[in-house]
Amino acid sequence: MSVELEDKRRSGQRIPGLGLANGTWFAVLDIPGMEKLVNQQHTNDPLDVTPAKAKKMADIVEAWTPPDSWSGCDQEKMKSYIVEFLRSCNGFRSY
Repeated sequence: MSVELEDKRRSGQRIPGLGLANGTWFAVLDIPGMEKLVNQQHTNDPLDVTPAKAKKMADIVEAWTPPDSWSGCDQEKMKSYIVEFLRSCNGFRSY
């Protein structure tokens, strides 16, 4: 299964969304400090994140070192995709 992150801007103004495998997304949610910003439950329940929280999440992810088993592709590349999305979005919804 996977989680899709969608920018909150209106259709036509949105940046491209980001699709993540559940394991990848759950590892991001488990980073220390995320508990202050979002629900950390390992479910696919939707999240509705404000622009300010998305920026704080980007800071946390950027400072984090992913575990060796974290992602099927290059870990730093995946991490940079997530940070770029979080910094560029106008808040996001997950589904």
